[in-house]
Order: sequence, then C-alpha cells, then structure tokens
Amino acid sequence: MSASISPAALVGMHLVVMLFVASIWNKTVSEPYMDEIFHIPQAQRYCQGDYWTWDPKLTTPPGLYVISNILLAVLRPLCSAPLLRLTNMVYPFMTLYAIDNLLKELHPQQTRRQRFRSAAVIISFPLLWFFNFLYYTDGGSAAFVLLSWLAAKQRHHFLSAVTSAIAVTFRQTNIIWSLFILGTTLLELSSTTERRRFDPKAAFLHSPFQIVKSILGFVQMLLSKLPTVLVVAIPYLGLLGGFVAFVRWNGGIVLGDRSNHVPVMHVVQLFYFAVFSAGMSIFAILGAVPIARLLKWPNARSLTVIGVLLAVVLFCIDKFTYVHPFLLADNRHYTFYIWRLVTRFHAAGPYLLAPVYLICGWCCWQALATEQTILWVLIYGVATALTLIPSPLLEFRYFIAPYLIYRISMRQPRGVWLLLELLTYVAINAFTVYMFLYRPFKWTHQAGVQRFMW
Repeated sequence: MSASISPAALVGMHLVVMLFVASIWNKTVSEPYMDEIFHIPQAQRYCQGDYWTWDPKLTTPPGLYVISNILLAVLRPLCSAPLLRLTNMVYPFMTLYAIDNLLKELHPQQTRRQRFRSAAVIISFPLLWFFNFLYYTDGGSAAFVLLSWLAAKQRHHFLSAVTSAIAVTFRQTNIIWSLFILGTTLLELSSTTERRRFDPKAAFLHSPFQIVKSILGFVQMLLSKLPTVLVVAIPYLGLLGGFVAFVRWNGGIVLGDRSNHVPVMHVVQLFYFAVFSAGMSIFAILGAVPIARLLKWPNARSLTVIGVLLAVVLFCIDKFTYVHPFLLADNRHYTFYIWRLVTRFHAAGPYLLAPVYLICGWCCWQALATEQTILWVLIYGVATALTLIPSPLLEFRYFIAPYLIYRISMRQPRGVWLLLELLTYVAINAFTVYMFLYRPFKWTHQAGVQRFMW
C-alpha cells in the first residue's frame, strides 16, 4: 500500500465510509429485516425496562441488547432500529484496536505503520463489514473474542476470561475460542529454546509421529510447571465451569428455538471453510508464502499422502454432508445460489470439488505453517472443527471468528499484495451492499420485500 497513506487517514476514511453507508442503509431499510425482527424488539424491551420477557425465537444470550442499552442510556427509552444499528458502529473500532495490537504480539518484526495497514485491511473483511450495518451479534462477537485473545497475549488472564464471558453472551460457541486462547497461552509458558524442541514450526511437519511427539512434550512441560499452569488456567476454567452450569440449567447450548439448531456431524463444513478462507485471503497467501512452496512438486511419498487425503475427503463428502432445508429454500442468501450451482448439472458435483478442497486446504496450511507451530495449528484446527462441524447449516457468518484468527496469525503480506487484498474486499463490499439495498425482490407466497445477503 502507498507509503503516503497514514494510519490516521486510513481510520478516518473507514469511519467516513461506514457512516455514509449506514446513513443510506437506514434510509433504505428503515424497518427491521431478517433476524432483526427478533433482535430489535428484544433490545427495545430492555430499553423500556422489561428485562424478563424473552422472545423464544432468539437462540443467543442477551449480550447484544445489554451493551446497546448501556450505549443508549441517555436516550432511553428511545431505541429505534437506526439507533440500535448505530451502536454496532463501535465494534469495528474495538476490533481494529485488537487486531493492531495482536499483530504487534504475533508479528513483532512489523513496523507500526505496517501493522496498522494490515489491521485496516482485515477489518474490511466482507462478512464482518456487511453485518456491521445490521443489528446482529456478529460484530460484537468478533470484537470481544479478539479482545480476549489480546488480553491473554498481554498476560492479563482474568481480564481475558471476563472478555471471553462477554463474547459468550453474544454467541455461545465463543466458549470454544476461550479454550483456544487458553491452549495457545499455555504453549507460551515454555521458553523459546524449550518449545523449539517439542513444538517446531508447522512447516517442518513431515510425519504424524511429530504431532504425537509434540503433544507428549507439551504435556511434560505442563506437568513441570504445574503451579504456573493452574494460576494461568483458573480464570478460563472458571468460565468453562460457569458455561457448563448454564448448559445444564438451560438443557442445552441453544436458547429458545432449537428445532433448526440440532447438532450434527457436518464434517464437510471444514472443507467449505477452507475454500472460503483461501478465496478471501488469496492475495494475502500469495504475499506471504513463496510461490515455489505453494507449487511444490509432489514426490512418490507425497503422492501417496495426497491419495489418502483425497480418499478421506471423498468419504467425508459421502457420509458427512448435511443439506439443511434452509439451504435449499431460502434464496435470499448467497449460499443458496452457490449450492445450486454445485449441484445443478449432476449429483456428483459435490464430489468433484474434492481436489479443490485439498488445494485450498494446502494453501491455508502453508499460510499458517510458515508462521505458527505444530501444536498451535493443531489447537486452532480443533477449535475450528468444534465450532463448525456441529452446525447443520452452511452459514458464512459462522466463519467470521475462525477466519479472523487465521488471517491475523498467518505471515502478513505487504505492498501490492496487501493493496490487492484491500481492493478485493472493497469490491465485494460494494457489490453485497448494492445488492442488498438496490436489488430487492418479492416472494409470491409472502408479503414484504426480500433482499440478497450473506
């Protein structure tokens, strides 16, 4: 990116653009839309002092409504849809602060200007950017997950656990990212020399036995530092205990309507996520990983590995693909059209994507493996799997937290690659906002205007 653009100018431009879009958005879509028809009335009940009436259609805790009420305390009980949406404008700048400082912790070789430019690009990530303008939980959820991670990196573990607890009040699955934060924090209790012995960079992984060796070395390190481990872990384990108590009291993780949120074994979600992540970060990958490494010619041994992986992917596609009724019926979401395109010509369409899943997974692996260690990538992979696999619905919003953590943790691109990533994000954002605001359509079986969205 051009050296003439200062960090302050980037923030100013981002703020101006967001306020401009928000103004047009609220004039064009003045009434609650999609899930807002549940979120906005609930927040308005809180504004009127009614904290006991709960809409059974809501499935997430009330963190979004509580924070909105705090931000609008002076204006209560005036909590119109535009005002409630406006409260979500605070989250992009919380996220920007968190990303900028996380980049400082994770990539200390970057200058302050380089970090801030990377952060300014990452907060333009299309899914996160789009949902800033709707009264949804996604902006707050992402902001508090990243702030919790930052607090842990700065050794403020009680603050990290508290911030994770707030993140859980936006989306219950954020408890998994709290455990990711704990796991990666415990890795850092070992010295650099000690850790290098049992947990080298993931780029040097050549055998599954190395993973076993790394896990055993990690356990040995934890046992040797048990008092310190307990001091670090207690705040997070307290949060986990509170979450388990909530699940027992509630009779499950989901609040309210559970009929459309029954957990399944949807392993193919990981493949969707790999394609999504590789696509969204393609210029970041090209700017971070040498082309020769991405195009590394396989030898006989690696061909065998590729064959085994391809067989596993095909098996998972066959046994662990779940097609939610919403994916087939709701033509407001881009996933409807993507799925129809995949299955349009032949039922074998999903199987033909197996090589694409492998290629995208390889690109994402290389982006992380050149910067992070074996156990770090393993902990991240497990957290991503636990977040995505139980979900029956292909919903891009569920990719936000794992994508942001992946994008922040990979080796950071610079110069033209970062600029190309920004331009890609800007183009996608312009397209999705335009389609949402200016290409509405109607259903024959239901009154009202429908809009295209993620």
